[in-house]
Parts: sequence; C-alpha cells; structure tokens
Amino acid sequence: MIKFWGILSLVLLFGITSCKNIVRKFDQQVHKSYQRNNFVSQSVELGEHQVFYYDNKRENVPVMLFLQGFGGDGKISWQKQALAFEEDYRVIIPDILWFGNSTSKAHPELTSQIDAINQLIEFLKIDQIHLVGISYGGFISLGVEQENETKLASLIIVDSPGVHFSDDELKIFTDKIGVEKISDAFVPQNSDEVKRMLSFASLKPHIFTKDIREQILGFYLSKNPEEQIEMISNLPKNRVQFEDLKIDKPVLILWGEDDEVFLIDDAKQLQEQLNAELVIIPKAGHSLPVEQPKDFNRALRSFIEKVE
Repeated sequence: MIKFWGILSLVLLFGITSCKNIVRKFDQQVHKSYQRNNFVSQSVELGEHQVFYYDNKRENVPVMLFLQGFGGDGKISWQKQALAFEEDYRVIIPDILWFGNSTSKAHPELTSQIDAINQLIEFLKIDQIHLVGISYGGFISLGVEQENETKLASLIIVDSPGVHFSDDELKIFTDKIGVEKISDAFVPQNSDEVKRMLSFASLKPHIFTKDIREQILGFYLSKNPEEQIEMISNLPKNRVQFEDLKIDKPVLILWGEDDEVFLIDDAKQLQEQLNAELVIIPKAGHSLPVEQPKDFNRALRSFIEKVE
C-alpha cells in the first residue's frame, strides 16, 4: 500500500536534521532533478479526474509507466527509477488520484484509480506499456491489466499481493504496530503517526525530529485524508476481483525480503497464479525501489530487455 520515499535524502541533501521548510526545499530539488533530465510535468482533465504526471516524452523507445503506493507522490516515489531509465525509455510517472496533485470528482475507490490510468493511457495514445506498480499501485496495475490488456507489453508488480493476503495477516500486522484499523497505519494524522509509518515502511527506518515529521505530514500526507481512508479501508473487499485473474503477458514480481506489510508467501502465491518471474531482493522492506535502487533497477531492466 505504501511506497515511501527516500526520506534520508532530506538529511543528506541539506546536511542537517532540522530546518524550516526543509521538506518543501527537498521537494523543489526533486522537481528540478526531473527538469534537468528532460521531464515535463502537466495536469490533464480526464472525465471526472484531474491527473498530474511527469513525462520525458522520448520517442521511438519502449514506454514505462510507474504507479506509486500510499504516501508522498509519484515523483518522490520513483525518482531513482526515473533518472535511471530516462535515457533509454519513455518514462511516465503520474500521481495516483487523491495524492500529490491528482484528484477526482469520482468516488474514492480502486475502480476510479484504474479508470484514471486507463484514460491517461488513451490520452497519451500509447500502444504498448511496461506497467510498474508498487503496493496500492500494484492493485491499480492489476486492474489496468484486466481492463486494458492489449495496451500492456509487460506487468511488473512490486510488494503487492493481489488476492493473496488474508484478514488474519492484516490483523497480525495491525496488532504488531499497535493500531486498530489498517487506515490508522497508512493515513497518519500527526507526527507520532508519521514516525510509526516510517518504522514499518523500511527495513532501516530513519529517525527525524518532530518538526520535520510535521513538515512531512503537512506537505505530503495531509491531502485528501477522507478519500485515502476510504480507499485503504475497502482494499480487503477489492481483492476479490483478482481471484480468477490470468495474465497472458510477461509478469515480473519484485519483493523486499524483509517486507513487514505483505509477506514473501504472498509473493510466491501471486507468482504461481500469474506464472510470473519472482525476484526477492535482500536488505529491503516495503520501500524496495528506494531502499535498494541499484538491485531493483538491475532486475527491472533485465526483465524489460528480455521482453523487448
């Protein structure tokens, strides 16, 4: 559900642990890094949806589209992938609905997210896409594949189990981190809850002052909380749509060996269902693309090159 961003960069970038507006400054630096690498950003109205996205608009190359999970926005979630793949691929990174700068008049649910991405694909007039989705973005990706299979060249699912997670698993997870509901874990309301989120999002969470955590909450995590709560609360009901899912396209599953949110057993069951290739990457939790970007990017590039 959550693909948290490289929060350690806040400290590495500025060399300090507390600073007024440090999160805003960090976000500006990330945006500039996209601009320096030939990305443009724009917002487009697609029916009920307003979708914001980055696109390097490279021509005559394979297309990769990356979908984030809960927390942050698209550019933060996939920065290390955008810069690694932009020379050889067209890279498109939207904010999913009700995160970042994307929103919608539609009901906040998985089907609305799927519809927004399908409409974005049609708007961009792309024939074949390598679709990459992490956590909640993985559920969106599976739904896009169900409805728009002919547009996909391949599917890459990251730390996202499809139908293969149980109510008992969720109960064990929420008990472990000390919350009553799954939404309490993924939609923080104060700096202490941001700290809790950081503690399970990565294998080696980084400790930040209350001031910085409040900035993170205000800048990235406080938009549209009611919609986010509804989406995450309904996720157990959404999984039923993937029970009979069969995919006739190459599928890669990438998983952090120490993911606390979704278990490796879930990954193996999804692998069997989708006849997929599974790569488990050590020394990583639920934020795999940020925690081990070199290994992640190497596995992703190898897979796509085989498909192409």
